[in-house]
Amino acid sequence: MITPSFLDHLNEPQQQAVMASEPALMVLAGAGSGKTRVLTRRLARLLHQGEAGIGEILAVTFTNKAALEMRERVAALLNLDESNARRLWIGTFHGMGARLLRTHAEVLGFDANFTILDSSDQQRLIKRLSEQKEFIDPYWSPKRLASSISRWKDDGLGPDDLGQTRMKASRDLLRISEFYQSYQDELRRLNAMDFGDLLSNCLKLWDRAPEVLALYQNRFRHLLVDEYQDANKVQYDWMRRLAVGGALCVVGDDDQLIYSWRGARLDNILKFEEDFPDARVIRLEQNYRSSANILKASGGLIDHNVGRKGKTLWTTGEAGAPLEVYVAEDGEDEARHVTRQILRLVPDKGFHEMAVLVRTSSQTRLFEQAFHDQNVPYRVSGGLRFMDRAEIKDAVCYLRLAHSFRDDLAFERIINVPSRKLGPKALEEIQAAARGAGGSLLEGARLVLGQKGLGPAALVQLQKFVQLMDEAHALLEVAHPVEALDKLLEESGYREAVDLDERRNDMRENLRELRIFLSQVDDLAGFLERAALESDPPGTERRDDGVSRVVISTLHAAKGLEFPVVFLVGLEEGLLPHKMAVDEGGAAAVEEERRLTYVGMTRAKEKLFLSHARMRRMYQRLEPAIASRFLKEIPADTVKKRETVITARRGVGIPRPRRPFY
Repeated sequence: MITPSFLDHLNEPQQQAVMASEPALMVLAGAGSGKTRVLTRRLARLLHQGEAGIGEILAVTFTNKAALEMRERVAALLNLDESNARRLWIGTFHGMGARLLRTHAEVLGFDANFTILDSSDQQRLIKRLSEQKEFIDPYWSPKRLASSISRWKDDGLGPDDLGQTRMKASRDLLRISEFYQSYQDELRRLNAMDFGDLLSNCLKLWDRAPEVLALYQNRFRHLLVDEYQDANKVQYDWMRRLAVGGALCVVGDDDQLIYSWRGARLDNILKFEEDFPDARVIRLEQNYRSSANILKASGGLIDHNVGRKGKTLWTTGEAGAPLEVYVAEDGEDEARHVTRQILRLVPDKGFHEMAVLVRTSSQTRLFEQAFHDQNVPYRVSGGLRFMDRAEIKDAVCYLRLAHSFRDDLAFERIINVPSRKLGPKALEEIQAAARGAGGSLLEGARLVLGQKGLGPAALVQLQKFVQLMDEAHALLEVAHPVEALDKLLEESGYREAVDLDERRNDMRENLRELRIFLSQVDDLAGFLERAALESDPPGTERRDDGVSRVVISTLHAAKGLEFPVVFLVGLEEGLLPHKMAVDEGGAAAVEEERRLTYVGMTRAKEKLFLSHARMRRMYQRLEPAIASRFLKEIPADTVKKRETVITARRGVGIPRPRRPFY
């Protein structure tokens, strides 16, 4: 019999979702409807009732933070110790793909210790290939090539499939296809995969070795998928093929699909019942986050979308305050108005309880300036990742090369960091030697040492570098990776270089944090995988200086967050909806921009402020701005009538006559 606590404090639809036994289940979970609670309770219930063993459920989501939260909640519900909690197959799509590929990499011609390239590694590799192949094109920059290749992989398209894309009539088709193939060949030579490969290579593995697919189909009796609306084609194919042997439960919200530019497909939800004819659909419509007025306003807006399954969010909570709309003279006025409102709400609200949501990152500058002028503490959400800091990437690349001598990208980054007087000419000699021998750059360095083609000082420095790598590699065989990291940073001269840097205090602190992160893992391969796949080491994303700060965030980055007070700004045609999205995507893009606005509105718990400007500075000059069409779609009875509009230039308030609202 199920332990009552699994169903405690759940409403009726939530209980149905936890208890459902159908082979295919879709839970349409509206914003703030408690989907994480449902997912974790369902997973715990399946384990508790013996419907699956601890290694027979695969749960996938889109962020490491969500996966960690799910694991911790399930472990708490079942009172699992740390050892058993680690046996749970809970993670991101890419993390689970990497886990499967490590076990069967040899089937695809890779070693199990393959390197996972992050986006910066991918761009550096493409830049190098472009230079080697003299592929110079102002349109097809390394950044555009990397982005396009990633998107093609998300859509399940290899080099030979580009004729299925918009490039089919393009004169670029043949040369881009050839470059794409060269890139894939280079990844294989380097024993490396990028993010897109972690799932597309799983599909290739299963095609090449059906018995491997059958092994996991038989193993996983239940597959749970979170944020189902965000799945791209390859993720969908990956999920569907694995689910053949067991039951499938997906949780998503068609009204929160805002990542089509990453390949997310609305049809995953709209056609779920066609793909799985025996599927059951349960709607979670009771909202536990926002006031009734905010729900009515956001619901009225999203009702204008045609491409949706349909649901109506409601709450037993208070009606709450009406939305407030402010019409600013220009962007500067809008930023000053938001600042005044924030200061008015303090001290009833802490700064950290308020957020400013923008459509594009370029909008943050005006608010940062206004907050700075009025001493309002703030932070910009989604700043530089811990793992993207220069000193962290340097240190990790030292470890990557010591772990795998075939990691040419790591070699290129650190061969002259800190400076060893091994400039471009020395690197060209090493690259030529490596190409001639068909080996890695480290092998090329060994050959150059034997040929003695460099100057005496350069040869001494190169000899020290190669010897350090050999010693660190040997140390990794017998000692904890932390010892290898200490040796690499000390004997390479990196610590000494940090001490001379003007950022030395921050750099030292970051390297200490990296050392703590590394000390918590059992093996270097696991650490390097987490370093590539995770946004930050455990704990660092939650670390702060104890100061209450207003959050400034793009709408895309704000998904999944909530705040008592939200300022949704820049509600103008061309900004929200964004001109580029509408021009390129038409009606479907307008619906996604509406969903993006809906996501922003439903981040608010108590108060929601909307604003737009009559003029907006574009390309160094003020241009007339038109209020967003979305403002007219919000039910009028949920919005506070426009009061006197204040033009606050240089702090002077000039009243304007009242006008009817829109």
